Amino acid sequence: MRSTWDEAREAMTAPQSAYVEDAYIPQRLRRRPAGEGRHSRKFRAFAAGGERLAHRDPSVDISPMHGWRHNTPQELREREADPIMARMEEPEYRVDQPLRWDEECIRFTSHTKRAFFFGMARVLGLGGLFFAFPVFLATTTFLAVDMANQARYGGFFSNFFSFDGWLIPFVAFAISFMLWSGAALVQRLAPKFAAGMQPGPMWELNRRTGEVTVFSDPSKKRTAWQVADVRPFYEFDCYLLSTPDPQGSPQYSLSLVHHLDEIQVRLVGMFGATQSHLEQRANWDMLQRYMDVSQPLPDFPMLEQDRPADPTTREHDYHTGREPRFWRDMDDATYDRYVEAQQGKINALYLG
Repeated sequence: MRSTWDEAREAMTAPQSAYVEDAYIPQRLRRRPAGEGRHSRKFRAFAAGGERLAHRDPSVDISPMHGWRHNTPQELREREADPIMARMEEPEYRVDQPLRWDEECIRFTSHTKRAFFFGMARVLGLGGLFFAFPVFLATTTFLAVDMANQARYGGFFSNFFSFDGWLIPFVAFAISFMLWSGAALVQRLAPKFAAGMQPGPMWELNRRTGEVTVFSDPSKKRTAWQVADVRPFYEFDCYLLSTPDPQGSPQYSLSLVHHLDEIQVRLVGMFGATQSHLEQRANWDMLQRYMDVSQPLPDFPMLEQDRPADPTTREHDYHTGREPRFWRDMDDATYDRYVEAQQGKINALYLG
């Protein structure tokens, strides 16, 4: 049986893409072009209207909790055993995928309008089945009982069942069931049609080149992959944005903004909005470490398979003796302790 280190040695000897000369390291921040920002008031309000987070040289290997909760060792092993998922990890497959996160780049695109439609139909259908229908049924029952009690003629049950409002809850049930079941059926029988991605990416952060690429219009095939702008990562500042949710509670997200020109990368699609600003601060530090080629990739489960393909990470893991399958072969109880320790690390770093 081959050892994990045999696999690692094979990966080390395989040809790998090297970093370009201008790949990002923190010292390159001194090369930022000087000048005052050319941001309009509207742009500043929507793209840079929050707290500007400091550029750091994160020596602590930090990563947001979202990546830990959704990439458990069990889930990683299941993906590894799935031939379709395994194919998605092949470099030849990933190169032209609009949604990507590996040792070379973080690339993002959003779902199509069609996917949004089916998703909303399913959510609205479930909401109707479990909220609207019970409310309508309870209200109609109360009114029918009241009408039957006050009726001067006929028996209670005949008046109760002859109440005109009974049609309302069952129409609500029928519409909700059709929305939910129809959307669920399409998503099950034609998942690519129902949950498609836009044909091109919206933006890319490339570790190998140290560049941030913003694409023109990813929603149409004729404009997909057309580049709108390319700038070095060190020319961007990160802003912590806060917007209220429907209940009025703050929702935090991140925005990368070029320090001179009106170029923005909204990271909320990739990393989501959270009620904790700590999670977003961890996202920013993780991104800085990810782009810094003088440091190994952030060591969290989702990127473990990609570590041997990154030169700095491969050398680091070889000298430290890190097991290539450290996360994937971990049992659940041990993993839970690491997750708890990671949350403690985040709290200590940003609240301490």
